[in-house]
Amino acid sequence: MITAAVILAAGMGKRMKSDLPKVLHPVLAKPMVERAAGTAEAAGVTEITVVIGHGREKVIPILEKNGWNWAVQEEQLGTAHAVSCALEQVKNADEVVILMGDVPLLREETVSELLQARRRTDSALAVLTTTPPDVTGYGRIILDSEGLIDRIIEEKDATSEEKKCTVINTGIMVFDGSILAEVLAAIDNQNAQKEFYLTDAVAVVREMGRKALPVFTVNWQEVAGVNNPVQLARCTSEMKRRVVESHLMSGVVIPDPDSVWIEDSVVIGKGSVIGRNCRLSGEAVIGTGVIVGDGSIIEDIVIAPDEIIEEFSVFGVE
Repeated sequence: MITAAVILAAGMGKRMKSDLPKVLHPVLAKPMVERAAGTAEAAGVTEITVVIGHGREKVIPILEKNGWNWAVQEEQLGTAHAVSCALEQVKNADEVVILMGDVPLLREETVSELLQARRRTDSALAVLTTTPPDVTGYGRIILDSEGLIDRIIEEKDATSEEKKCTVINTGIMVFDGSILAEVLAAIDNQNAQKEFYLTDAVAVVREMGRKALPVFTVNWQEVAGVNNPVQLARCTSEMKRRVVESHLMSGVVIPDPDSVWIEDSVVIGKGSVIGRNCRLSGEAVIGTGVIVGDGSIIEDIVIAPDEIIEEFSVFGVE
């Protein structure tokens, strides 16, 4: 089975207040778009296409480095239009998952569950849903009597009763690849914004007599998008916490977890001790039983097993 991903990454991101394209802002030293594509690959996606627009000349080198495809959205005419820009690249795919270039915390397990749910139920479309603490501003998922998606309604268009719904659309979804082009062709821009919305795909597949399946994740944080520097910093903190927790559970001793910076590209052997205020980055490899003194910086080098690194040592930084 050919599983393709289309990653939406064409937006300008004005609220980031930066000349850098939004999707290139790093979360724990890795650009958000690279995290999104990497998650897709880890979930078994075999073909990656990133839809780019603003600042594309800065995004393309990263895509080339990783062997990922791209498509250009010249005008920002909505999410359905963005996906249609990548149709040529995904025309042979059996299924197409839509991801966001500014959602860096999404787990590969969640993407895998979304894909498996669609396959298991033979749905035309499966949509990832969740319930955040505050649903203000989100499109709501309205279900029918069978528990399938009847429609996705934007908050500004929702009735007071519909606004009480706490299950929201994350924008992350997977399509039966054989019908994607037909579905996109049926979506119009007859709305106040004159944009082509991917959420309108629900109505299209229902008219085709096919199912639109909701797939719920309890972890609302992993599907939170980044729209400003504060949200970017929060995502970095959460990713850092995940990495540190993974090392702790693998037998690494980290007495002050909140103070260390450990990138997820770093390998640390069992029984090693990482002191306070350390930074481990790049392709650093820390052998088993190593003691890294407080305040040390280790980047892109290998530390042999059982070494003792003095406090405030610096390795691998030019």
